Amino acid sequence: MKRLLISLLIPGAAMAQQCVLQDKTVTRNAVVIAERSAIRTEVVPAVGGGKKCLVNFRARIGADWHTAFGEHEWAGDRPREEACAVAVQRAESSVRDRVGRSQVVTEKTLICNENPDLNALRTLNPGTIAELHQFRPHPEYTREFWHNGARCRFILDTVYGAVGLRTLQGVICQLQDTKWVVVDKF
Repeated sequence: MKRLLISLLIPGAAMAQQCVLQDKTVTRNAVVIAERSAIRTEVVPAVGGGKKCLVNFRARIGADWHTAFGEHEWAGDRPREEACAVAVQRAESSVRDRVGRSQVVTEKTLICNENPDLNALRTLNPGTIAELHQFRPHPEYTREFWHNGARCRFILDTVYGAVGLRTLQGVICQLQDTKWVVVDKF
């Protein structure tokens, strides 16, 4: 199952949403093996040590007969019958995949929840208090520094002005464990 984390900001809305896209794909095969004939098993030494069970047989699916082949390698510490049963299952699965039609079903579900902590800050004036992740970090000045005994960081803020968009720099300092305050903007 794949998961994709999406954060949505809806213009004009006061809440941010955190969404998870869940993706599930299932393959179904409706082929039924009616009977098996001439099952041959052979146990041989494996290349890296251990043993390998090789199985082949004829399988009837509908009115037609098909050859099935499967193998299973194991350390040799389990019974031969157990390993060869796994090889038979693999052979059956292989012939089903080869002969039958597969149906692929895909299901996608988007689950969203509103979280006020994800809100984007509208204005960043000195004195604004928020969580660290709500600020836009400065790409060039990424390191923290200390000012008057507090941990501080540089940030960026894009504002609408009379001339258009302008990007300003700012400084935020930590108040508590997760709260930061804007101390300057220039």
